[in-house]
Amino acid sequence: MLRRFRQPKSRDCLLAQSWEDPEAFAAFFEAYSDRVLGFLARRVLDPEVAFDLMSETFATALERSRQFRGTTTEEEQGWLFAIARRELSQYWRAGRVERSALHRLSVTVPVLTDPEFERIEELAGLAPLLATLPEALAALPSDQRRAIELRVVEERGYPDIAATLDVAEAAARARVSRGLRALARAMAASPTDELTRDPA
Repeated sequence: MLRRFRQPKSRDCLLAQSWEDPEAFAAFFEAYSDRVLGFLARRVLDPEVAFDLMSETFATALERSRQFRGTTTEEEQGWLFAIARRELSQYWRAGRVERSALHRLSVTVPVLTDPEFERIEELAGLAPLLATLPEALAALPSDQRRAIELRVVEERGYPDIAATLDVAEAAARARVSRGLRALARAMAASPTDELTRDPA
């Protein structure tokens, strides 16, 4: 399921190779899955959600691989992380992982085991991030903080959040989204951090 990160044996663009060699996509996944997973986990602070987003990111990459026009590892990384950021943005808007590409490809996402949860937390460095969560949450405007508490801590749906806050559902979604983005800025590096750079 989850594999330890290892560099591709070749510095050639694996995604372009996958058009003719399906095994190249497996190598593409091995090369970047941990980095995408860490990138997402540091932003959603939830290993299971991060794993679902990572799975959808690679399913979309596989589905759209022939749309890729790059020729270098830097270009394939940029293309892949653009997909990951779109998946993350959709997650903030919808409040759930959109599994459209996974469904179209008939891929079932496995349930994570406890050791896999722990590995994702270690991979993303979540322990120190979570330690700063109370302070970062306290710094949010009260309306955003309450919306996040209802959504993340109490795991309520948006209609229920809207009713509790006495606002429209769109306003409830906006408060959660703005609050989570503010938390991400406070607690994590930017989306162009070391996770998105090509390793030496």
